[in-house]
Amino acid sequence: MIGELIGSGRDADIYAVDDSWVLRRNRDGRSQSREAAVMAHLHAHGYPVPEVRPARDEAATDLVMRRVAGPTLMDAAQAGEVGTAEVGMILADLLTRLHAVPLPDGAAGEPGTAVLHLDLHPLNVIRTPEGPIVIDWVNTRQGPPGLDWTMSALILAEIALDGSELAAPAEKVLSVLLAHRPTSVVLDDGVVAAARAERAADANAASGDLDAAVALVIAHV
Repeated sequence: MIGELIGSGRDADIYAVDDSWVLRRNRDGRSQSREAAVMAHLHAHGYPVPEVRPARDEAATDLVMRRVAGPTLMDAAQAGEVGTAEVGMILADLLTRLHAVPLPDGAAGEPGTAVLHLDLHPLNVIRTPEGPIVIDWVNTRQGPPGLDWTMSALILAEIALDGSELAAPAEKVLSVLLAHRPTSVVLDDGVVAAARAERAADANAASGDLDAAVALVIAHV
């Protein structure tokens, strides 16, 4: 039985199931079976995502997952609980660990292909006593790790250029993030162009100057 509404995002609502579980329901009726499968795979390999219950069927619009308590990494940083440099290192560690997880059995991919998040930023990381937990796997798919790093960097660059109080901290996080990327992750013109195109096509993305954000990312590479 679904309990009270405890949160809403850009395209989904979160309801309490009990003290340990919550239900995420898409408002547009889109299936969440793909996200559930990816999260279950990552959880089985020790990656910090909420535990999920198996979807009822491929068309399931509900996703039941373990309740995660704690502030977002963004909120923790604003409260002074974690420094901006540490935020950058946490994001870098989460990306590095994610791309080290093997692909699901039967998944076909080019050499170097990994599971990608494609929206990993401080609002999608929950800070818990057990460590950071990554949420919001709506955009997940397989691809080159460099695309994931560039997407995170581009999101931070957009914040750094928006003139808000978060601008300066966001650029610091961006700088630390890219300074801690593995040497095997190359952010070349192709991957940067692909990330820019995805941000431009995302209706939920910031409406700032993407070219300026790209330039800022390149300046920190």
